[in-house]
Amino acid sequence: MSARPPESPRAYRGRLLTPLAASSNGDRVRYLDDALLVVGSDGRIVEAAPFAPGAFRGPVLDLRPSVLMPGFIDAHVHFPQTRIIGSASGSLLDWLERSVFPEEARFRDDGYAALVAGEFTARLAASGTTTCVVFSSSCAGATDQLFDALLRAGLRGIAGLTLMDQNCPEALCVPRDDAIAMARDLVQRWHGAGGGLLEFAITPRFALSCSRGLMEAAALLAHDHDLLVQTHVAETPAEGEATLREHPWARDYIDVYDRVGLLTGRALLAHGIHLTPREWDRLAEARSSVVHCPDSNFFLGSGRMRLADARARAVSVGLGSDVGAGRSFDMRRSMSSAFDNALCLGDRLLPSALFVMATQGTADAIGLGLVIGSLEAGKEADFIAVRFPEHLLGEAELLNHLVFAPETAAVHRAFVRGRPVHLRRLGAPPHHSP
Repeated sequence: MSARPPESPRAYRGRLLTPLAASSNGDRVRYLDDALLVVGSDGRIVEAAPFAPGAFRGPVLDLRPSVLMPGFIDAHVHFPQTRIIGSASGSLLDWLERSVFPEEARFRDDGYAALVAGEFTARLAASGTTTCVVFSSSCAGATDQLFDALLRAGLRGIAGLTLMDQNCPEALCVPRDDAIAMARDLVQRWHGAGGGLLEFAITPRFALSCSRGLMEAAALLAHDHDLLVQTHVAETPAEGEATLREHPWARDYIDVYDRVGLLTGRALLAHGIHLTPREWDRLAEARSSVVHCPDSNFFLGSGRMRLADARARAVSVGLGSDVGAGRSFDMRRSMSSAFDNALCLGDRLLPSALFVMATQGTADAIGLGLVIGSLEAGKEADFIAVRFPEHLLGEAELLNHLVFAPETAAVHRAFVRGRPVHLRRLGAPPHHSP
């Protein structure tokens, strides 16, 4: 689909649920039982207010009893792992060797990459995810196919070529100079495409698979173009130990990224389960963000991230599905897993806090908090319409079902900059990711 804004102001009527402004580290939401959402010709929200007859002079699309809410944001998802969801082949390093790397090698075939890219974007949109931060494979052709699919789908996406020049299969290994040249070409083609909906991200897989020279060159490219950096950190103890054996010049895992220049205010580090207090302190100093991936952490047995460690230091935390170790594209599954993760650690998160985490909180973590994440005047109109059972009344019931019983709430429509990117026919079964 085109990323062009709507041709004229449009208005949508429905119930409305949105984080309150500046509430990304809290649980405050706004609920309206009957609201009007007005989208301007520039794709931005003009107004989100209680419905009043005659207040808008123009056609109004009545979506009641659906609830209008911000589109979900997935801060960590792997495009080449779309077809290996549920591959239970061991803990992280074993799983990579047995399931992930063989599948990612198939993405050297542009035809296969294009086919999976279409599946990937369709499943995101059907799950209500309007923005994604994506790892591609180490193949430039597959990354082109990913960006092309995001553009055609009309989704907002930040994606990057996965960098690996050591400790990986030969089929996926790309030497430093070749990888940086490929990344630079992709920046020129795709960064800012789709009217700014698409961005390129510097994407070292993790420090274990990258030489110091590759990471330093990647950091320079990120600096030159002000690019987001995404990678993994401290997912399992074995990974952390192997990383420090590979990079003995660093004092700890975070220090690897710090010394090569990747730890900046635009760094997005997934997992962060086994970080020391010093590492958390340094993350806060650098103003880097962490992505919480609780569903994949449970699936691989990687451990439990303590949100309290991040919150105590005001480290911004986004939420990620981490497909394919994550078992669903649906961010509601990730919200529910985040609740379980906290409960295991003696904490109890409110459904409202989980909803805020998957919307405004994640927007803040990826640097788009002033653009998307809530439904308020001036922001870009990335929103979804979710149809709940009609007997559910009020904010508390809706939030409980949204987070803990998503099979009862179908994503009926999705919009990016006010333009439709998904429509589920009434009566059709809801989309369920495995």
